[in-house]
Amino acid sequence: MSEPEILIEQPNNRGTLYAIVEQDDRAAYFYLYPSELLTTKYSPRPCWLRNLQPAPEKKDVAAMKEGMAPMLEASYCNHPEGKEPLEKERITFVWMEEGDGAAVLYDGEILGVIPGWSLYKDEHAVAYAADCIGAGDDDRLMPLGKRGVNVLYGRVDQAIAFWNEWTEASSQTWGILQDKYIHAYEAAFGTIQQYYAIDGGQWPPMALGKFEKEGIIYLVTMGVGIRPMPWVELLYSERAPGFRRMELAMACSKKDFTDKEVMTMAGIMSGLADRPWKQITWLGEGHTISSDELPAPFESLVVSAALYDGPSIELPELYGDKVNLYWLSPITQLEREFAHHKPNAGYDLLEKMINNNINHVVTKRAELSFS
Repeated sequence: MSEPEILIEQPNNRGTLYAIVEQDDRAAYFYLYPSELLTTKYSPRPCWLRNLQPAPEKKDVAAMKEGMAPMLEASYCNHPEGKEPLEKERITFVWMEEGDGAAVLYDGEILGVIPGWSLYKDEHAVAYAADCIGAGDDDRLMPLGKRGVNVLYGRVDQAIAFWNEWTEASSQTWGILQDKYIHAYEAAFGTIQQYYAIDGGQWPPMALGKFEKEGIIYLVTMGVGIRPMPWVELLYSERAPGFRRMELAMACSKKDFTDKEVMTMAGIMSGLADRPWKQITWLGEGHTISSDELPAPFESLVVSAALYDGPSIELPELYGDKVNLYWLSPITQLEREFAHHKPNAGYDLLEKMINNNINHVVTKRAELSFS
């Protein structure tokens, strides 16, 4: 058995996962590997692509004992006599918009897909291969099947169109979207006062707008929702379009916070804007995030759309999805501990906050009591 050769390697947009195609003299495989910082959280995901030699009749246990990638059994592949080796110049990757899944193409045709939701739980660790025609006992490899039957074809097509749009005319696309955001925010909070780029020169373009109305400083993001968040497709399934895109907002009372404190909170928001993709996670109603930069006695933030009590804000839909505007409200250690004392207790915390007349406007308030 020859040592496997890496034919092509490519990171996703934030370098959290790496797509690799490698082959030895027996088989070719596609893998997604987590970055070094995420190896304790996520495991590598394999996808068999083709056999290069005649397929074994039974599971290729001998190869696995040698620490080699196994060939697929003859009854499960469409080329039992083997195929020619892959040529690296003909291979390309397409990352899903979330950055947690990818497809490998050969001469523009899909060879294999590792969907994002396969990353999160071992029971969902499934890959799909074009040359696979049946599933084995562990069901870790499935046939990709035909276009029009397997929805993954549509997902890959959608991802290709998405990246083409942002590659070919990104400045024009962003300019149109940026105007829609600013118009929506100005309708609620008045003329924008300051505009800060918060993308660090990386794609996608993201910004934070500062507004002021009736003694309240409003800080709102733009462009975060261009990317759908990881995890959400697995957690919400067919309801995912209502939860996978977000923007962040914060409203600070000028009576309670200095300009320096407000800008510190703006900095916290800027860091959170990229969190789902840098950590392969997601943000939603009732989630909490710790921060040692908040003014005392606060030490965390709770995420909520329900806290908002103000004029309607009509954010633009993105790729047919609703964009949720999540307000960040500082909470104390005791309040955060309450939000974690049982599953989904973040909803209980928000309900208690609303019942105590705490809304989206951040003030220096008394700590809630839980006795």
